[in-house]
Amino acid sequence: MNNQIRHFLLTPDGQLREFSAEQAARVAVGAGKLPEFSGRQVRYLQVTVSEQTGDQIKVITAGASIRFDAEGRLTEAGPINEQDEKITHFEHDACVQWALRELPNNGTVIH
Repeated sequence: MNNQIRHFLLTPDGQLREFSAEQAARVAVGAGKLPEFSGRQVRYLQVTVSEQTGDQIKVITAGASIRFDAEGRLTEAGPINEQDEKITHFEHDACVQWALRELPNNGTVIH
C-alpha cells in the first residue's frame, strides 16, 4: 500500500497553495516560515491518498485553521471553529482532484 500526503493552504481571497511534505514539516515545527502569510489566519487542508487492494484508492481529508505571526511563522493551529471561514465544497474538491491528478483514471476512489 502506497500513501501520499498533500498539504494545501486556502486563503480568504481565494488562493490555494500546495506545499511539499518537507516544507509543511519545517513550518509545523517552527524551522520554516511563510512570509507571504505574515499576520494572517488561513485554512489548511491535508489530503491523504492511499492505494488499496486491487484498483481502489482511498482518500482521507482533514482541515484546520492556522495562524502566522508577523514574520510568517506558524503560531497556532486548531480545528475550524464557528467564527472561522469554512472550507467550501469547491475548495475541498479542488484539492482532492489536484492530489489525484497523477493517478491512473481507471481506479475506484473511496472517500
